[in-house]
Amino acid sequence: MKVWMDVLGCPKNEADSDVVKAILMGRGHEIVDDLEDANVAVINTCAFVSDAKKESIDEIFDVIKFRKNKSFKIIVHGCLAQRYFKALKVQIPEVDAFLGVVSPQRVADAVENFSEFYGSPEPVYGFLGRTSTDTPYAYVKIGDGCDRKCTFCAIPSIKGPLKNRDYEDILKEVEFLVKTGKKEIILVSQDSTGYADGGKTLIDLLLDMDNIPGDFWIRLLYLYPDGVNEALVETIAKSRKILHYFDIPVQHASERILKMMKRNPDVKLLEDKISYIRERIPDAIFRTSFITGFPSENDEDFEKILNFLGDVKFDRVGVFIYSDEEGTVAHGLLPKVKKTVAQSRFEGIMDFQREINIQKNKSFVGKQFKVIVEGIEDGMYVGRTYMDAPEIDGAIHFSSANKVEMGEFANVAVKSYEFYDLEGEVV
Repeated sequence: MKVWMDVLGCPKNEADSDVVKAILMGRGHEIVDDLEDANVAVINTCAFVSDAKKESIDEIFDVIKFRKNKSFKIIVHGCLAQRYFKALKVQIPEVDAFLGVVSPQRVADAVENFSEFYGSPEPVYGFLGRTSTDTPYAYVKIGDGCDRKCTFCAIPSIKGPLKNRDYEDILKEVEFLVKTGKKEIILVSQDSTGYADGGKTLIDLLLDMDNIPGDFWIRLLYLYPDGVNEALVETIAKSRKILHYFDIPVQHASERILKMMKRNPDVKLLEDKISYIRERIPDAIFRTSFITGFPSENDEDFEKILNFLGDVKFDRVGVFIYSDEEGTVAHGLLPKVKKTVAQSRFEGIMDFQREINIQKNKSFVGKQFKVIVEGIEDGMYVGRTYMDAPEIDGAIHFSSANKVEMGEFANVAVKSYEFYDLEGEVV
C-alpha cells in the first residue's frame, strides 16, 4: 500500500510515527509525501490542550474533505483517539479505524486490516527499526506516561503512569541512528529524569551513549526540576557529546500558584540550582516554560513571573495559556481567569523575554560555534548551535565561501543577531 502519514503534537509522537514508517517499509509498503497518491492516510493526534485537540480535529476533517474525490482509507490514532475514542467513533464515522495510544505494531497492523483498538495505553515498545529521514536529528523516546500529579495536566489520564523503554533497546536504536548518519540524538519522555530500567538510570544511559563511536550530539528534553541533581549535572559537564542544554519546565514563579499546580513551590531552591549549574557549566543554556492564566492567578502572581525572568534570565522561554482540561483537578478550581487577561499576560512575558534574548544574542557576536547544517533559505545556509533545539528554538543563518554539506557540522563565526536568530559565516 501507499501510506501517507501526518504527525501532530510532541516529539514523542514524531518518534513513534517514524517507527511505524520503518515497520511498514519493512513489510513492503511505501510511504508517500502527497496525500493524493495514498491508499491509506494515518494521522497521529494530540490531545494535551485545547489548541492541540482543535488542530487534530481540523486535520482529520481536512483529510476527510480531501477524500471526497479520492479513494483511500483513514486511520486516526494517538492521544485524541485514546481520550475520546467512543465519542469520535460516533461523531466522525468517516474514519475507517480509530486506535488509542498503541504500539507501532498495532498501527502497522491497522494499515493492513483496518482493525480498531481501545484499551490500556501502550506508550513504549522495543527496538523496531527507524527510517532514514532527511533531518540530521532524530527523537528517541526513552519513556512515556507520567507519575506526577500536576493539577493542570491530562497526560496521566491519557497515557497512564510513567513507563520506560528497555535500556538495551534504546542503545540499539541510538547506535542504529548514528550509523545511518544522524548528528543529533534527542532523548524525550514525559519525564526524562524519571528514566529507570533494571537498575539503570538516566545517568547510566547517558554514559553508555557517550561511548558510542561517532561525532554526534546528545540533547535532553523535558527535565523535571526535582530530577536535575548534582550527579546529572556532573555527568553532563564531563560528557563529550551531551549538550549543555537544560530544558527544565518550571510552569510558574508564584509559590501560591505552584502549590495549586502541585509543583515544587520552592522558587529559591530552583534559582540556587540554576546558579549552581551555571557555575559548574558556564556556557549552560536554559529553556523553560510557563503557564499563564491558571485559575485564581492575579496580577501579583504574574509580576512574580516577570521578576523571576529578570533574576534568572533564561535563554529560551515558551509560554502557554492555561487550558481548562476536563478530568484534571484544576478544572474544578475557581475563579477562572479571563482569556483576554491570560492573553495579555502571555504577551507581557514574551515581550519581557524578547529583551533578554536580544542582550544574550548581542553577547554572541564575534564568537564561534559548532553548527549542525540543516538547509538553505534565501541563499543562506541555515543551521543550529547547541543552544537551539529543533522546531522550538532559533537558528543561525550563515554564508560560506565553499559548499557546506547538509546534515554535517560547520564552524561558524557570529557576525550579527536578531530577536531570536543569529547570522554569521563559516570560518
